[in-house]
Amino acid sequence: MKEVWVFAEDVEHAQGVDRVVSRSRGIVEGKGERLRLVQWQFLGSSGVDPGSTVLELEVRNAGDEENALKAVEKGFRKILVKTSDWKVIPWENLVAKLRGRAMIVAEASTVEEAKLALRALQLGVDAVALNMPVNEASRAAEELRNIEAVLRLREAIVEKVSEAGMGLRACIDACDAMSPGEGMLIGAFSSMLILIEAEVVESGFTKPRPFRVNAGAVSQYVLSTGGLSPYVSDLRSGDVVLAVSRRGEARPLTICRMKVEKRPLRMVEASLNGLRGKVFLQDAETIRVVTPDGSRSVRDLKPGDVVIAYSPGRVGRHFGTPVEGELMVEF
Repeated sequence: MKEVWVFAEDVEHAQGVDRVVSRSRGIVEGKGERLRLVQWQFLGSSGVDPGSTVLELEVRNAGDEENALKAVEKGFRKILVKTSDWKVIPWENLVAKLRGRAMIVAEASTVEEAKLALRALQLGVDAVALNMPVNEASRAAEELRNIEAVLRLREAIVEKVSEAGMGLRACIDACDAMSPGEGMLIGAFSSMLILIEAEVVESGFTKPRPFRVNAGAVSQYVLSTGGLSPYVSDLRSGDVVLAVSRRGEARPLTICRMKVEKRPLRMVEASLNGLRGKVFLQDAETIRVVTPDGSRSVRDLKPGDVVIAYSPGRVGRHFGTPVEGELMVEF
């Protein structure tokens, strides 16, 4: 989950944020921690413990980005980044270089800047530090918490649709409603996930259930926060997954309950840029797959149809956590 920090002196009045940064006192408080705040130019003489320190670094050029890499090599795991006129490119470069190695916190003076940082290079920085009045930051934090990333979704071609026998399928019931064209990214292979729409469509036989995504087979992956792809069978009430729109806008949703029952399944096989993926869904009219211009029932899908998919690439997974460099073959 993304964090929202604020620059302030009084932690008591900073409501709705995760951490408070005090430059005058040289500390960062929140999340049950009290960390030291150290600026890069004073690092050599400070004798700090990297594990209990937030390193503040101003990025004005490529050399400053290299300093961030050096800091990670020294053991620093939380880096507060201040940028000058150029903002998006430095954020994207740091996300590309440090993702998974350190927590990247981008200083932002407006909500719009914070949104850009949280969406940099699709994945976004890990947190934003709001440099604005505390009361404004508290209001902004509520808006920013709904932003996880903007994913680069693509169009996949349906190659095959077939019956897949009986199996355990799960419904993921969230604590919030989803809109038409919004759902969850699910797949049998972690290299390709297909956007399954929430049950937002009303029919003559059923009422809409906009809080629900019928996720199909329990052994499949579902995209969650932080790039994780847990098995559907591992999800529990209180866990968080991503709701994703047709445009790739992703927001975290808390799960209210999981509902597992045995139902007939249908397999949908699709291809995307040389990758082949599959999703196993309940064989029923109410389960709909998102398309570029709407959605289509799994029972109406046929070869040649276009569906919306997401491909994180061929990356090894260990209990849903991506493992860079590990060989993985799915078939």
